[in-house]
Amino acid sequence: MRRHALALLVILFSSGCSVYDLGKKVSRLERSMSDLRALQAEQTESINSLDSQIKLLAGRLEEMEFSQNKRLGTDLSALKDDLSALRKRIPPPAGVPVAELEADEGWAKELPEDTGRIFLDALTALREGKFEDAAPLLNNAVEQSQSTGKAGVVLFWQGVAYDGLLDNKSALRSYAEVVGRFPKCHRAAASLLRQADVFIRLGDKKTAQLSLKKLVEDYPKSPEAIEAKDRLKLMK
Repeated sequence: MRRHALALLVILFSSGCSVYDLGKKVSRLERSMSDLRALQAEQTESINSLDSQIKLLAGRLEEMEFSQNKRLGTDLSALKDDLSALRKRIPPPAGVPVAELEADEGWAKELPEDTGRIFLDALTALREGKFEDAAPLLNNAVEQSQSTGKAGVVLFWQGVAYDGLLDNKSALRSYAEVVGRFPKCHRAAASLLRQADVFIRLGDKKTAQLSLKKLVEDYPKSPEAIEAKDRLKLMK
């Protein structure tokens, strides 16, 4: 009986120790899990904070890029304006009428935007004496402006470009088209005057006189009429 009791006591004591050790292990594990959750929460908070900072920095970067692009666009626009102003200070070669050129650079605003841009590029080429570049641009502008009723002025400058290329036939055709199709165009009188110049260059004095007489008769109040009268006197 004593042996059985002693054995039972040993078993109970051993079991008690195991339960106690297991409890301690469970407690340690629970504390570790709690610490791990706390660490994960801290890491999550840190990640969220970093994400917010990254978004803030990205937003500021976009603002800076927009500001720089806007400033760059403004600078480029100002540079183009300065370049355009400098080009206008370059005197055009002989044969390109300066006053008419400057006036029609402003008149170009009456054309549709795309056509006006091509027309201005052509006038710039004429100002620089690049007649071979101006001619195809003016051909394009003439085609685009036909439906607007404003082709007369463009045709006049087409004639000037052909004049510069010494293409007499094409120049006469352009000037004649201005006078024939657009007699009320503000470059009709100038077209007759330049038409006379081409005929004189070709040695056709009589036809040149006819052009000058038509100019005086049809546009008596124009500045070109005064010059035409002086030339007629010299041609008698």
